[in-house]
Amino acid sequence: MKFTVKTSSLVFRLLHRFCTPVVRLFFFSDQPRRTWLGWLNLIVQLALPCLLMQSCVREQMDDCVQYELTVNAVDGEGGDVISSGAVTSINLYLFDENGFVRSLPKGSSTNYLFSTDKNDALTLVAWGNLKGDSLILPQLSVGTSLEDAKIELLQTMGGYDLPVTDLFYSRREINSTTTRGMQSDTIRLVMKRFSAALSVHVSHAAEYFGSAVGKLHLVVRGTGTFLNFLGEPSDEEADYAPVLKPVTGADEWVTPLFRVFPTGEDQRISIDLYRDDALLFTITTDDQGNTLRALPGKETHVTMDFRFARLHISVSVKPWGSTDQNVEL
Repeated sequence: MKFTVKTSSLVFRLLHRFCTPVVRLFFFSDQPRRTWLGWLNLIVQLALPCLLMQSCVREQMDDCVQYELTVNAVDGEGGDVISSGAVTSINLYLFDENGFVRSLPKGSSTNYLFSTDKNDALTLVAWGNLKGDSLILPQLSVGTSLEDAKIELLQTMGGYDLPVTDLFYSRREINSTTTRGMQSDTIRLVMKRFSAALSVHVSHAAEYFGSAVGKLHLVVRGTGTFLNFLGEPSDEEADYAPVLKPVTGADEWVTPLFRVFPTGEDQRISIDLYRDDALLFTITTDDQGNTLRALPGKETHVTMDFRFARLHISVSVKPWGSTDQNVEL
């Protein structure tokens, strides 16, 4: 017999009907205290219905499989980052064909143990570094689809989106199995760095636009405002306003590295340069006509050079961690 919701309800009703008079007899009667043999008999009778509820483990061994899961994480070049402490938390979610099933309780280190019905075809989703100080974390109900499950950007009081944490992501299908008997299996899940990093360097802006009084600032638009559990960004456009700091004694301004959601296949980013509230310039491509994009697991450095009254745009994409800069959270 497979232990279903219907049979579960029946067992609990029987358990309540059986246990109530027994508990009253032993705890509220005026009879003398029971001997240890009487107490042992009570414990056995109360435990028996509970044992019946363990049908997957005890009676239906053929229907169960136990998985030993090991989670690893790598950077954009495939290098292991677990030992470096780059991943400080891991959240694991199970989905089936009907949607969200449950979250997995955390094990020690990066090792986890869980059991499922071996006839189930499941999808396991892992996120690394989900933190509520920069993201709206998912509150999933049973049946939520992979498309509808999402993590969203938080916003500042000024309405701009906050940079994200150093996100890692992975998704893996767990196929059903037909092996009879209680079966154990091992799964290795490798998360990849999923957030993108950007920095912007503006030079010779005063030479090009004049040195009028006013504060220069940037707005980086593009990428989505949320990611679903398929790793797909939304179509809504995010707006980031990184700090643009002047370089002392030079006609230059720079932003620190800041993390964003990656752009989708059909998305691009644009960079608006403002003096106070006045828009001075917008870029969407470099000098070669290449679309500006934020690539997962990569650092993208954009230079806006206005020297010689001609705007020069250059982009270099480097391995993560190759620049010695503080990353803005």
